[in-house]
Amino acid sequence: MIVAVIPAKEGSTRLPQKNMMEVDGAPLVVHAIRQARSVRQVEKVYVSTDSDAIAALAEENGAGVVRRGADLAGDTALIDVYCHALNAIGEEGITHILGVQPDHPGRKSDMDGSIDYALANDIDDLFTVDRHGKRNGALRLLSVKALRARPTIYPSAYRDDCVNIHTRTDLALADHERSPFSREIAVEGHRIGPGHPTFIIAEAACNHMCDVDMAKKMIDLAAEAGADAIKFQTYKAERLARREAKLYWEGKETSQIEYYGRLDRFGAAEYETLFAHAREKGIIGFSTPFDPENASMLNDLGMPLFKIASCDLPDSRLLRRVAGFGKPVILSVGGANTEEIDRAVATIFETGNHQLVLMSCMLSYPTPDENADLLRIRALKDRYPDIIIGLSDHTEPDPNMVIPALGAALGASAIEKHYTLDRSKTGSGHFFSVTPEDLKAMVANIRLAERVLGEGRLEVAEVEEAARGSARRSIVAERPIRSGEVIDSSMLGMKRPADGLPGWMIDQVVGKRAKRDIGADEALSLDIVE
Repeated sequence: MIVAVIPAKEGSTRLPQKNMMEVDGAPLVVHAIRQARSVRQVEKVYVSTDSDAIAALAEENGAGVVRRGADLAGDTALIDVYCHALNAIGEEGITHILGVQPDHPGRKSDMDGSIDYALANDIDDLFTVDRHGKRNGALRLLSVKALRARPTIYPSAYRDDCVNIHTRTDLALADHERSPFSREIAVEGHRIGPGHPTFIIAEAACNHMCDVDMAKKMIDLAAEAGADAIKFQTYKAERLARREAKLYWEGKETSQIEYYGRLDRFGAAEYETLFAHAREKGIIGFSTPFDPENASMLNDLGMPLFKIASCDLPDSRLLRRVAGFGKPVILSVGGANTEEIDRAVATIFETGNHQLVLMSCMLSYPTPDENADLLRIRALKDRYPDIIIGLSDHTEPDPNMVIPALGAALGASAIEKHYTLDRSKTGSGHFFSVTPEDLKAMVANIRLAERVLGEGRLEVAEVEEAARGSARRSIVAERPIRSGEVIDSSMLGMKRPADGLPGWMIDQVVGKRAKRDIGADEALSLDIVE
């Protein structure tokens, strides 16, 4: 008999009252009870706790309760908790304890399958690990023999790459793990995420130089080039920079406020006009707000998604305002470390909005090719496997517009590239932006990358069948072989087509006798040898 034991103490050092915290509308301990009760081999489920509140919750959800004292409520080894529970339950016939820790609500492994695997292979101690091989508590199956023997039996590992909750960020990620937005986000008919066409954004910024007609032309040409969206930037210089803030890039101005003061003239009326024009052209128009006031203004215009720039990743007030609209959020992470990214992600998810795309980005304008580090895309996908990852590329346009397509090949679900009508213009980010012609080539390359990537299945593809039959070779007689003659390797060759025995079967032919005369160049089969 297998019984499940859920260790759920009241205290938690890093995340107080962790086991009672909610993910997807239910406390963590309740998720563990529900999951344990769903396992067909488990006959009874118990919660081991020192908490009256957790005990009551366990009984409400159909689990038995094992009370433990203060001596087992601190940093006690779980093996001691399981031994205590086994003794407290005291039932005859228990063969295994299934340990199910509450801080893994997004279990991804087949719990029944893992138990079947352990029983079929006579494994006494099976525990789960993440994709890096790090041990976690998603599941642990212990035979009573192993439990009594403790460290004398060598354990086996089983993969379950779910979030292990220790911190506020982990809690937010675990909540997101169960969200449908961990796989795709929908924006006005477009689906963003793995398996969908790359969402291509022409980053117009303020390269329109506050000229509505120029901005409309940029929309027209971006749509013609095949971009899915065109994005602007919305700010007020006095809310963006202090007067003494100096430029951190090349320019004629001496201060940031002077620079941005010439580009901040668009307001609600202009954006309403531009967004309407974009809809007419079949392209999504949106903008990056740099302060809460402009964020609210853009939301009031019905903007369908938002972008937050890398420089504002630490601005929790802006993050909460934008995420609070309940619309998709694209967040660039250039110039940020993992602690800062974790904090920003948690801030967004804690609003209840899980529609997030993280953009790999190098906060350098322009970014030298050798510093582009496109492998950041993979690093982000590895660290945040349940968040959609994209690329905001700041390299100068290469002659063949290859770099963004490489980003798509590495798994970026969205690509953003600065865009201008004329790279020779000054006063904004024209010099490192793509032209309409570049943008068209970029879109074509990304779409080509999508077509050639395929699905990575290691099997014979339909398009390979004809060549496989004609180009592979079969075992043939190099010379006539008389009936009764013992066949040795020197008598055999390999020739096309593949209508006879394959080369790996040659050892099944060598040393055998020919049952009949075999002509030169004849393909061999097993029925003509003995």
